Amino acid sequence: MNWINAFEIICYIIVAIFLVDLFKKKSWREFCLFISAAIAGFALELLAVFLTDIYHYSNLYYIMVGVEPYQFPFFGGLMWGAVAVLSLRLAKKFSLSDFKTALLSGFFVVSMDLLLDVAAIRLSGGFWVWDGVDINLSINQHTFMSVIWVNFLGYMFETPSLVYYSKKYWKSDQTSVVKNILAAIIIGVLSVLTVGAFSFISLKLNELTDDYFAFVAFVLLWIYIFSFLIKELIRKRDHLSFKLTDPALFIFWLAIYLYCLVALASLNIFKERPLYGLFAGFLFVLTMGLALVDFEEK
Repeated sequence: MNWINAFEIICYIIVAIFLVDLFKKKSWREFCLFISAAIAGFALELLAVFLTDIYHYSNLYYIMVGVEPYQFPFFGGLMWGAVAVLSLRLAKKFSLSDFKTALLSGFFVVSMDLLLDVAAIRLSGGFWVWDGVDINLSINQHTFMSVIWVNFLGYMFETPSLVYYSKKYWKSDQTSVVKNILAAIIIGVLSVLTVGAFSFISLKLNELTDDYFAFVAFVLLWIYIFSFLIKELIRKRDHLSFKLTDPALFIFWLAIYLYCLVALASLNIFKERPLYGLFAGFLFVLTMGLALVDFEEK
């Protein structure tokens, strides 16, 4: 079995575990966010490969939507739904404002993606291929180890917009199932428009700045979110404990990070870039620690 299909199967399994957990808990708000994020994930990916013509997906996946070369793996949309909910579960442990909670949710997604994307473009011929981009380990204003910065910046728009719009809507305490499902669809579409608008602006500014805009914007935004995350951990350190209260959350992040770490190690990237290896290990420990953290009084 190749790396692509192995990841595809892993993703179907952890999404299934997540959905079972969702229905057991009767977390209908999370289910609506899952719908919104899945709609946004499918729409944005299909629109991106069709309209931008800067990358295309491999045809090795078992289940795909769209026509070649504009296809997208089916599990990808489901993963966008699950990762939005499970990044929010991490972020809401800190009881921040809606805006900061949304940003922190995006931080968890994009931090994982700093590992996954680097491996994905190299495994089994590439989960996807950036057209015209050489595969190397250089880090500059153009790419992060051959992944363009505007890709990461786009993730900072997608999950936060979904989480922010959803949390604002939830304050209405609507109980109608039909209205909530309709709202989830609208939020998904609204997030697509938001991400599309910001991504379009980013691409144009990149053209004017030789790609410096996305590079600088992403790094500054990542550092800003990381700084208030650390600040919150320090502030709540006296009430910090660890316990496995959410197995689905723990399994989801553990599976993705272990896949990334094993893949990157097999590609000898950690050997070539030891500092990146330390960074990857730090993100793994941080995320898994937060999946277990509990801020209740001891």
